[in-house]
Order: sequence, then C-alpha cells, then structure tokens
Amino acid sequence: MLRGLFRNKTFDNIFDSTMRQGHLYGINCKLSGSVYVASEIEGAVPLIHGPRGCAFHHRLNPRKLSSPIYDFPCTDLEEEDVIYGGEEKLRKKIILIYRRYNPSLIVILPTCISGLIGDNIPGVIEDMKSEIPCDFVYAPSEGFAHRSGKVMETTMKDAAKSLKNPSKPTASELRGCGHQEMMSSLVDQLMEGQNVSDNLINLEAFGKNTYRFQSEMKEMSRLLGEMGIGINATLPSCTVKDIKKAPAAKLNVVVTRNVLWADTMKRKFGTEYIKKWFFYIGFDNAEKFFLELASKLGCEGKAEMVMMQERKEAQNDLSRCTKFFKKHDFALYSQSVIFNPHLLNIYIKDLQIPLKYLFVDLQPLAGMEISEETTKMMVENVKDMVAELDPHLEIVTSPKASDIFKISKKVDYLLSDLSSSQLGRMKSDVDMIDLSSVSNGLLFNVGFRGIVEFGRYLNHKLSKGYDNRNRSLIISRFDYDPRYGNMLAKSACSASRAMWKEF
Repeated sequence: MLRGLFRNKTFDNIFDSTMRQGHLYGINCKLSGSVYVASEIEGAVPLIHGPRGCAFHHRLNPRKLSSPIYDFPCTDLEEEDVIYGGEEKLRKKIILIYRRYNPSLIVILPTCISGLIGDNIPGVIEDMKSEIPCDFVYAPSEGFAHRSGKVMETTMKDAAKSLKNPSKPTASELRGCGHQEMMSSLVDQLMEGQNVSDNLINLEAFGKNTYRFQSEMKEMSRLLGEMGIGINATLPSCTVKDIKKAPAAKLNVVVTRNVLWADTMKRKFGTEYIKKWFFYIGFDNAEKFFLELASKLGCEGKAEMVMMQERKEAQNDLSRCTKFFKKHDFALYSQSVIFNPHLLNIYIKDLQIPLKYLFVDLQPLAGMEISEETTKMMVENVKDMVAELDPHLEIVTSPKASDIFKISKKVDYLLSDLSSSQLGRMKSDVDMIDLSSVSNGLLFNVGFRGIVEFGRYLNHKLSKGYDNRNRSLIISRFDYDPRYGNMLAKSACSASRAMWKEF
C-alpha cells in the first residue's frame, strides 16, 4: 500500500497534493513528525534507533514527499538486540556517523522497539559526549505513542469556533505527531541562555528549500527590517548555532498548531510568543498581524507607517489585474474555504474578482470523518463570510459534476484551488482553471506580495486565452472511493485505511 501510494503521488499525482493521504492513512507513526523537524536543521543528522524498516519508510517522509532524506542512518536493531539491548549498537553507530558525516548535531530518534526494551538513550548520550565533539538531542519519538484518532475532529471544531470569535482563538495541541516533541527537545536540550535583544524575533518556519519559504522569508525580513525588527532564527530551518542562540530574541512567532515548544521556551528563558493564526491572511488581516507583532516590541508607530505604504503599493500593483477581472464573471470551486473562509477576503475584497458562484466541496471533511455538528459549523462560517463580503454570491455545497457543468456555462471562468488530478474523481469535462500550484504557496504567505504575485499569475493565465475544453484527462477514468475522495476504490486501499483507523 505504501509503495503504491508514494509511487502514485510522485509519478501520477493521483492522490491529494497535500500530505493528508500519506500522513493520515499511510505512516500513522509519531516518528514522522520528529524526522521532519530534524531534517530541517542544517548540519544535523537524524539517527533512527530501531529496525531498518523504520528508517526505510521514513526516508520518504509524508511531510516532504518530493524530497527524500538521504543521510538517514539507523542502528538496525534485530531479534538479538531486543533480548540483550541495543545500547552498544547505538554507541558504535554514533561513532560511525560522526566519522562519516562530521555533523554539528546528531538527533537520536527511538522507535517502538527501542522504547519497549527500555534502552537508556540519555545515558548513552552522556557517555558519548566525551568521545564525540558534537551536540546531541534525543526526542521521545516512540511510535506507539502516536496521536489520538479524534485529533482531527478536535482540531476542526476548535478552528471553527476560533473563526466565530477571532479575538479568542483556541490552540489545539498535536501531541503524538512527533513534531511537537521534537521542537520541545530542541528547547530543553540545545538552547542556551543569551542576552536578550529587544528588537529580535524568532520565526517558526519549515520547508527551507521551497519557494514559499524563500519568498516569505524575503518579505518578512524586508518588512520587519523597515520597522526596526530583525529575525534572529527561523526555527527549526536554520543552523545548530542559530538554535542555541534562539533565546537572544525577545519574541517567538508560532505558525503551526504546536505551541508547547514556545510555552517551554517562555518558562525556561522568559521568551514571550504570539501565534500567527490561520486567519491572518489577506490585506486587512496581514496588517493586523504585523501591528500586533510590532506592539509586543514597542514598534507600533513605525509599523503603522510601513503597513500603510506597503498596502498602497500592493493595491497599485494590482490595479491592472483588478480592472481585467471586473470585466468578467467567475465561479470558484474550493475545498480550502471550508478550512479558512478568510480566503474569500482575498478573492473578493483584495483581488476584486466578481464571483457569482461558490462551489464548496465537503469531501475532505467526510474523509477525515468530521462530525455533522462540526461540518455544519464550518459551512456556517463560510456563509457568514459570504454574507459579509457579497450577499449575492450563490453557494453550492457538495456539488455534483452536473451542477458544476450547468453553472460553468453561466460564467466566463471557473477557478479551482484543486489540481486536475484531485478533480478527476468527478468524471467531468468542465473547463476549470487550476490554481492549486500557486494558491497555497502565495495566498497563505505573511504579507501582501504573495497576493500581488497570485493576482498577476491569474491575470496572465486568463489574458493569454486559456482554453482547456478539448482536454480529456485519463485520470478521470479511475474509479474513486466516494467516501474518501482521491483514494482509489480498491479493496487494498480501503483495508489499509481501516487498519490504521482502527489500530
């Protein structure tokens, strides 16, 4: 199942372009989040203390399927080690790793096996410090402590409530994913006390080799620099030295659901933090975020001037695009607005796209087995946002292919934030303009330039005469499971999903 899943994802892109299929139905293991965080640290080598199968499966991590982890050794525990212990193997492997890779940091990640036999990993690390001149971190990543099966329901319900009252957002912990535990281990075991600078922040950021990371860091550095604020470290996507000196910052900016590491850092070093909530997108909300951040550092005056100038320039840059958009009628097919209705702010208010119809696909919620109560709450959030932005916009939830085909004839363009492969299950020849390759990478960026770049991209795609009506994708001929969207209707797939869900 896993081999087929990764093959299809990599070569055919049949499955969801996000990590949802692989992370929820494939490797249901706490180790995956820890491996991902460790792989982001420059100069670090993650060492799996367990059987070779664990290292094999996690080399292609569900969170970064397009970028395998090549330097990924393991202690290769076998039956004899289960009986007599694997500590000696761990000592020998640490020596070999240092000689081969000369790392700045060795991250030791236990598995179910090493956790069950009770190997004293902290003790081994203490013994090796005198022999190996590099840093060590140990994270409690034993897979049998994976997250609860109800975590998605809790997370979605908390997010829906937060959208009702953004002034009092709810932070859901994601224990058992490995991400949270690994980040906290960096704080506890690697960071060192520093003299605090009042104008420095740490920014939680991932995907150091991606376009989104590079573009967002460039804009954040520029905007914050104009306010007199510097970025001390991008945790964990930085060097080991940067992580050690992270407590020199006065403020942490948390961008994931994980706040435990920031709480730990506040308790240990006194570093305050703010959360970059999912609704801080679009011109209005991005401005609120930067002003809130600046207020924590006493830079409100500079921040207001920077935001005013930046917004004015962004709107001027978009003026040509918005003029073109206003000449046409649009419909939008989306799954994303269910999770974040504030995306409609960008389409309707910032880009000024005249949307006539909104197709809201609820399939992801069904695939995650979200309750009817929470689903209803999330749909109501979308309706409330539409009522505020454009009461005339018609909403169609869980649309059929026939509905989309009929309505597509009433508009000039039908936009979609889903890829053609994701829409293949609909078996429709409707002409949709696929924005999936750029929407997630630009619209969720902190700041204004991502929206400007997205507007220019869409303007270019439409103005050059986009025509897809004669294409008939082979992907639409596959049979998909109606309950779980892009999962193929095969017994092996459904059995695998049921196994992970139940056990």
